[in-house]
Amino acid sequence: LNMEGCTELESLPKSLGKQKALQELVLSGCSKLESVPTDVKDMKHLRLLLLDGTRIRKIPKINSLKCLCLSINIAMVNLQDNLKDFSKDFSNLKCLVMKNCENLRYLPSLPKCLEYLNVYGCERLESVENPLVSDRFFLDGSEELRSTFLFTNCHNLFQDAKDSISTYAKWKCHRLAVECYEQDIVSGAFFNTCYPGYIVPSWFDHQAVGSVLEPRLEPHWYNTMLSGIALCAVVSFHENQDPIIGSFSVKCTLQFENEDGSLRFDCDIGCLNEPGMIEADHVFIGYVTCSRLKDHHSIPIHHPTTVKMQFHLTDACKSKVVDCGFRLMYTQSRACLLEEEVTANFTKLYF
Repeated sequence: LNMEGCTELESLPKSLGKQKALQELVLSGCSKLESVPTDVKDMKHLRLLLLDGTRIRKIPKINSLKCLCLSINIAMVNLQDNLKDFSKDFSNLKCLVMKNCENLRYLPSLPKCLEYLNVYGCERLESVENPLVSDRFFLDGSEELRSTFLFTNCHNLFQDAKDSISTYAKWKCHRLAVECYEQDIVSGAFFNTCYPGYIVPSWFDHQAVGSVLEPRLEPHWYNTMLSGIALCAVVSFHENQDPIIGSFSVKCTLQFENEDGSLRFDCDIGCLNEPGMIEADHVFIGYVTCSRLKDHHSIPIHHPTTVKMQFHLTDACKSKVVDCGFRLMYTQSRACLLEEEVTANFTKLYF
């Protein structure tokens, strides 16, 4: 059902929930629409709900939903308003887009199956729940191997919110390392996030000022437990910024060298496809698998190895990388990962 652009539409019929077979409901641009009938929760086959450009403040529970768009909504303040638990009420949600919701201030814990989150330009967003993703220490294999969480131009985020995003990024990298190891996945796993900030998170054990990082890896750094690489770049947008950036990618060229061989390849850290000004420095974090290393045998694992990493921006973007970080991600057992998570939650509650 497509009702896009019905600018005089103020309400929907209460009988809408009786459309049991409806899979897609498009209400984009219905600028006077302020509510959705609660009976839509009975629409067991509804997968797509587009409410961008409306004034809807409260979203009824729709457990079947896969994609929800609430962009350009001036009424939404708290995504969980009137819901007991957003992550459970939308437990099948894979895509959540809330760009330019100028009054949004809070994000609750998100469903663990979520693949894509974009809250670009939510200038009043201050808080996100910690943990950012619900039930993340229950390792049941339902998490996605590829996911993107974007907080671009959310420059009012409190430091606690940024810490929550960074903590989730660290956990997600560890989680992907476990999945890649246990399922013998050598490619395909990827995670990236970005948020306003100017500090490389402390969990990156190799850091440098500028766009070049050259850590020296000790012998035996490459072993069967190595599953991935976490990369971080702080990008400054203060100087030489075009009025409209359009799109760009953050990449890293890695070159591994020792006395017996070398290997060079590129990794994606993140990208931005939103035209407009970026109003502050941003932290980009990405996880990639070690497939290129595992496919290449000219780097003996028993020798010290030097790595040269060159971080850069593509698509003629004139901004620059001012700080960077790197961490090799070794797999942990599920028990160790669970123990770390329980300890972190205990510390949060009691100290």
